[in-house]
Amino acid sequence: MSEAAYTDMQMDAVRWWYGCGVTGRMVDTKAEEKREAQVRSAWKSDQGLARENNEDAVLVDEAKGIFLLADGMGGAPGGEVASLLAVTAAAELLARELPGSQSGMAGRLLAEALAAANSAVAKRALGDPSLAGMGTTLEIVLVQGAKAVVCHVGDSRVYNYREGVLRQITTDDNYAAVLAGRGYASEQIPRAYRHLLTQVVGLSDALVPEIHTIALQPEDLLLICSDGLTEVMEDSEISSFLALKPRELSCLAEALIATAIGKGGPDNISVLVVEPIEVAAGAPFLLPPPQA
Repeated sequence: MSEAAYTDMQMDAVRWWYGCGVTGRMVDTKAEEKREAQVRSAWKSDQGLARENNEDAVLVDEAKGIFLLADGMGGAPGGEVASLLAVTAAAELLARELPGSQSGMAGRLLAEALAAANSAVAKRALGDPSLAGMGTTLEIVLVQGAKAVVCHVGDSRVYNYREGVLRQITTDDNYAAVLAGRGYASEQIPRAYRHLLTQVVGLSDALVPEIHTIALQPEDLLLICSDGLTEVMEDSEISSFLALKPRELSCLAEALIATAIGKGGPDNISVLVVEPIEVAAGAPFLLPPPQA
């Protein structure tokens, strides 16, 4: 990318901060911001310009450090039902099991939450012929003190922004990523392969999720998003927005979605930004000792 192009992206981001809440297309669908517990977060979701409904779902429980995002598929009403079932089932299991869970078992617990989501979606589809073929991606993020644990299936993404660098934590579960892993250059991979998923919650008999643990540092941001964002915005462009770190995280979510819509908004777009505020404030994090 040329220096001039990167500067233009930075200026676009700056314009959004000065105009946030005053100019631009305000997104008010499925929007929420809260400041509680060890983190603060903001999320926004929009159906975009080409879809008749929004098949994304976001669920946040800041007090428990639980953050979920799903991108449903299967056509109306299937996609909406699948994504909502997935985040609800996963969150319910986590809320029930988290208080009594042992230290160091977060990854296993998130895998169990994923399995609960997979079962809920599959059972609902079996019981309703009109929902046959529905499925969803699912991102589960659990923030515990100075660490975040991620469970991933699908082509939604989790990023970690740290010291000016945006790092993709998850790997897309699609055929484009499979070919890239085999050494194919991006220009050799048909764009349509990005939409051919290798794993889908509710449709895959045996899911093999990615589980990641992130050691959080002061001023880190976590970005969880559906592919409606990453299909139209490069990582470098997303990073230019995150670099400005506005006081209001909702302004950041607003700007990212509005920019994606400005680029055509061909899909539903969901953005969830999480900041571990106690890490940022330098407060010590004392994780519970391992159970004997």
